[in-house]
Amino acid sequence: MTQSPEARAVRPDRSGAGRGARAVGAVVGSAVGDALGAPFEFGLPGVYSARFPDGVGVMCGGGGWDPGEATDDTQMAVLVGESLLENGGLDLPDIFGRFRRWAAGEPKDIGLQTEDVLTSGDPWDLAAALHFQVNARAAGNGSLMRATTSAVRFARAGRTATMDAARRIAALTHGDRAAWEGTAVFHELVRVALEGG
Repeated sequence: MTQSPEARAVRPDRSGAGRGARAVGAVVGSAVGDALGAPFEFGLPGVYSARFPDGVGVMCGGGGWDPGEATDDTQMAVLVGESLLENGGLDLPDIFGRFRRWAAGEPKDIGLQTEDVLTSGDPWDLAAALHFQVNARAAGNGSLMRATTSAVRFARAGRTATMDAARRIAALTHGDRAAWEGTAVFHELVRVALEGG
């Protein structure tokens, strides 16, 4: 019997780590990676290598961030996760409302496009699209950088459901379909990884 490409992509996990451990690792790893990289965001090439010539970094501050401090991307990922847990699933107006309240609290950092969308006063289901109509540039990576919590949440629902959820959440702040598709592909990669692929 010939296996489908999807079946071949999902291999049995031989590491001994279960799905739950991989899910926790994905979410925590995303936050830790974000905190490790925050001091170097927007920096010149080679700054990390100059600071850690042996390639082994430590949690440090810089670029306006304290050591281990969560960036806007992790903060928004937490908001998505809280909404998914508290509502038992996808509630787009709730996620947008959480984003909007967070943005109104003057976070230390927020992407320019995301800030424009969240502070526009436009309704949740139109804000990103209206921003895109005016600016014609809305394919930033912010929707991708906050996507791990939703990717983990929707992974068990299968490829179609997880990719659809990714697009819908990305569309809350990014009006360009390129951002939606990039986030959808990431959701699918997480789904396959959680299956041991």
